[in-house]
Amino acid sequence: MFISGVGGTGKSFLIEAIKCLVDDTWHPKSGEIMCAIVAPTGIAAFNVGGLTIHRLFQLPIEHEGKTAGYWALSKEAQKRIKMTLKNLKIIIVNEVSMVSNLNLAYLHMRLENIFGTDEWFASKNILFVGDLLQLPPVNGRPVFNKISNKLVKTRLGAANAVNIWKETVEYDELTINERQKGDETFFKMLDSVRHNCLTNETIDMLKSRVFKLLD
Repeated sequence: MFISGVGGTGKSFLIEAIKCLVDDTWHPKSGEIMCAIVAPTGIAAFNVGGLTIHRLFQLPIEHEGKTAGYWALSKEAQKRIKMTLKNLKIIIVNEVSMVSNLNLAYLHMRLENIFGTDEWFASKNILFVGDLLQLPPVNGRPVFNKISNKLVKTRLGAANAVNIWKETVEYDELTINERQKGDETFFKMLDSVRHNCLTNETIDMLKSRVFKLLD
């Protein structure tokens, strides 16, 4: 499932609510993760009380502008992570716009590796959260793009490309903006900028906010 929404619609609040629900329902033990909250960068992970997706799932990392090919965990590492995640209820990936399609494939393959199944994402509940009109991956293509045949062969060691996002993800959207509540004019202006469709009214409003420097 992919939950989208512009800034201020409650995406971070939703993540925290889900984590509280999971913890209050199943009471994870010390060191046990039942609600895995991850993000592609340290700041994005910190903002929602999570870890980077690479750290938790030990995904290949970028080196000199290129992401390494996929590698399976050692038996010892697999056992260790599986113990941590043995009662995993849900994975929440925050700021999904910055996750590349290649890293999405790596996540799927890593979960296969950890849990010993070839089902999509090892049949684990997974929630992607973010706004695909925000920051794209630093390197690589967005999650919704099909992986090129070249990358499939060189990074994944597979024969055929597949669009994992299209195959597995359903869509929903948070639409009530609490941050700009009561200021409909400002909200509409931000939305027009977001969609790159500025109206004359929006342009005039922005120009009216420009300060001229005094000599």
